[in-house]
Amino acid sequence: MRRTLAGLLFGLACLCASLTLAGFLLQRTAFDPDYSAAHADVVLADPEIRAHIIDVIASDLAQQATTMAPGDPNLTPQALHDRVTLVAGTKPGADLLAEVVHDSHAKLIGAQTEPVMISTQQLVDATQNQAVGVAQPVNMDVPTLGVLNIVRTALRWLVPLAAIATLALIVMGLAAHPERSTLFRSLGLGLLFLALMTIVLGYLVPKFLVPVLSDDPWANAPARLADDMLPVLIGLELLLVGGALALLAGTGMMRRRQRWSTPVSTYRYQEERRWSA
Repeated sequence: MRRTLAGLLFGLACLCASLTLAGFLLQRTAFDPDYSAAHADVVLADPEIRAHIIDVIASDLAQQATTMAPGDPNLTPQALHDRVTLVAGTKPGADLLAEVVHDSHAKLIGAQTEPVMISTQQLVDATQNQAVGVAQPVNMDVPTLGVLNIVRTALRWLVPLAAIATLALIVMGLAAHPERSTLFRSLGLGLLFLALMTIVLGYLVPKFLVPVLSDDPWANAPARLADDMLPVLIGLELLLVGGALALLAGTGMMRRRQRWSTPVSTYRYQEERRWSA
C-alpha cells in the first residue's frame, strides 16, 4: 500500500513538473513581449512580419512627405520602402524596432489594450532620415486574439501553482518511504512524460497552433521564437529522455538483484523433501 501511494505521489509530482517546465517555455515563446523585444531580430526574420512593418511605415510616411520635405527624393514611396527594408533586415536595425515588436506582441496576446503606435523617433530610426523628425506617429493595426489572452492569463497562475505542487508532492512521496525501485520507475516515467509535454507545449503549440489562429502576420511571432529556441529544446529533450532511460534501466537491475538475493523459504524446502521421500 505504501509503495503504491509513493508511486502515485511521484507520478503526480512529475505531472506538475511537466506543466511547470512546459508552461514556462510556452510563456517565453508565445506570451512574453519582453522576450520578443530582446529577440527582435528573430521576430523580424519572418518575411510577413517584416513586410507588414515596412509597408505601414513607408506608406504612411509617403503620405506625410509633402509636409516634411517637399521634393526630397529620399521620401518617395519606393525610397522609403527600400530604406526601411535595409534597416529592418539588420540586427542593429531590428534592435531599434524592438519596442514596436514588444507592443505588437503585447497587443496580440491581450497584454496591451492601447493601439500600437510607432513614435516619431522610431520612424527616424527606421528610415535613418532626420527629415522624418517632423512626421506624426504612425498607427499600426494589430488584432488581439481572445484565445491567447485566456491562455496567457491561465498560464500566469498555473505555472507557479504547478511548481509549488511539484515540491509538495515530492516531499509527501519521500515521506511515504518508497522502495528505490518504485522511486526510480516513477521518476523515469515522469521524465518521459516531461519530455513529451516539453516538446508539445514548448515547440509544437507555438510553432503550428498559434499561427493558424489568425491571418495577421504577428501570429507568426511565436513560431519564429520557437524555432530560435529549438536547439535548447533538443538538448533538454536528450537530457530528459536519457535520464528516463537510465532510471528505468536501473529499476530493472534492482528488481533482478532483489529477486536473486531473496532467500529460499526453509519451510517450503522441508515440505518438498517430505513429499519426495
